[in-house]
Amino acid sequence: MAEEVRETHVERDADGRVVDTKVTIDRPKRKGGGFGWGLLLGVLVIAVGLITFAYSQGSFQQAGVRADQATAQVEQQSRTVAENAGDTLETAGDTAEQATN
Repeated sequence: MAEEVRETHVERDADGRVVDTKVTIDRPKRKGGGFGWGLLLGVLVIAVGLITFAYSQGSFQQAGVRADQATAQVEQQSRTVAENAGDTLETAGDTAEQATN
């Protein structure tokens, strides 16, 4: 890696006395994109590869089928619970009616 370059400029008057001194420092510019961009690009490439592989193997379709099956089971269980609650309320109403008679 190149090092920085320092230059000193001295201005003198007609008699040779120093009037002004300027120091210029030239630093080399960084080259390359750095570690961050490479890491981001690598993660992006891996993510796209995994998604493509999962899609080609049908994993997304299988997940959809499983989700549909789970939804159907929940709907059936909800219907059963609602019917049982209705039957229980009807039985409780009949019991209360018989108790008042």
